[in-house]
Amino acid sequence: MRLTGIFVAAAAAFLVAGCSSAPEKGTVFGAPTQGMSTEEYQALVFLDPQNTVRMDWHAVEGMDGNFLIDNQGEPTVSVVDYNKAETVKLIDMGETGNHHIWVIPGARYVWSSQRYEKDIFWTIDLTTQEVVDKFSVSMDGKKVIAPLHIGFAYTKPLAVTGNILDKENGYLTFLDTATRKPIATTTVSCPGARDAMFTLDDSKVFTTCQQEPKGVAVVDVKSRKEIKMIPIKGARAGAMSPDGKYFMASSKGALVFIDTKTADIVKSVEVPGGGGNVTCLADSSKCYVGLRKANKVGVIDMAKLELVKTIDTGKDANRLYLNPANPRYGLFANESGKSDEITVIDTKDDVALKQIGTGLGPHNIAFNPEGTRAVVSTKKEPTATLVDTSDADPMKWDTITTDLEAGIQNNGVRWVPSPAALQAKMSGQ
Repeated sequence: MRLTGIFVAAAAAFLVAGCSSAPEKGTVFGAPTQGMSTEEYQALVFLDPQNTVRMDWHAVEGMDGNFLIDNQGEPTVSVVDYNKAETVKLIDMGETGNHHIWVIPGARYVWSSQRYEKDIFWTIDLTTQEVVDKFSVSMDGKKVIAPLHIGFAYTKPLAVTGNILDKENGYLTFLDTATRKPIATTTVSCPGARDAMFTLDDSKVFTTCQQEPKGVAVVDVKSRKEIKMIPIKGARAGAMSPDGKYFMASSKGALVFIDTKTADIVKSVEVPGGGGNVTCLADSSKCYVGLRKANKVGVIDMAKLELVKTIDTGKDANRLYLNPANPRYGLFANESGKSDEITVIDTKDDVALKQIGTGLGPHNIAFNPEGTRAVVSTKKEPTATLVDTSDADPMKWDTITTDLEAGIQNNGVRWVPSPAALQAKMSGQ
């Protein structure tokens, strides 16, 4: 088998040791390559939590790193040194609209996606922390508006994004993560495709649509054609269960469960205030759904597909973010523009432990691999918040600073390896 790029050194190490097997899953750093095998692709480190299924924290534990914060209202990305508790660099993006950071498998590059009525993506090289490409997602004669969220495939260098602000059309654009360019755009029946995610075998993509008529579209990946449209009143956010069994669509007053094999609705669970973003425990035993209008988070028993409890959080309850070092505890973002706090949640006892002060409008949260620090973007202020989450007792977690240099509408945040740490990993493979 021909090995290229990042896999040459790794393969040599295995041959010296007298082993011809592929590198261990989730251990290889670098960019995906064209023509790579499934084994080669799955050896790459996966670091993007939007996969919902796979996060290779073990591969980056102890690595030096930074938080990247997308400053949507200003053409910059903040680079945060969390040990110094300060922003050490602003990456020039050239134009505004950059909303979310997405770590391409291998952690060599990230994409920054678009929130405004444009079709621009940015590629940042993490070895230099500079923009190396800015490209249009539109193709095939279809104008893409606001390709906001990205789903990454699990077996091949492929990704997919939607067009969340388009009220007339539904488009899913497939992107090649090896070339880091779009390769095809598929039309779906519901406009404003939002949360597009692959099934674990990469045979299908499920996506919610945020515009009317709302619902979930199902696309065959091989043919890149829609195979089903499921109307769902008030459908908005979508999520894949970690075991890949269900695609979940939050809707008006309910969380809808769709069997990923049959693409049929198996149950609709009533939730107060309407469903929002969903986070699941890694073993798929429970999922937590933000209940925006109820100011609560709902606890879903995944064996029974039932709402078993609601937990009071704060205004415009959005999403739970789990601590990678101890996922029993997490931080819950209360996203309202009038809120300046996040909630510590215990996922064993399913209770809120305390509130932690932040800047105004907490939106996105990311932890470092050791779970000792978290950054909270606060979209209503030109600064972000750094939280100390190092104590084993989450009651002692607290704010370090609410004055991390960022921009107005700072939204997406991700942990990434530092340039030196990434280069050392890549050269040592």
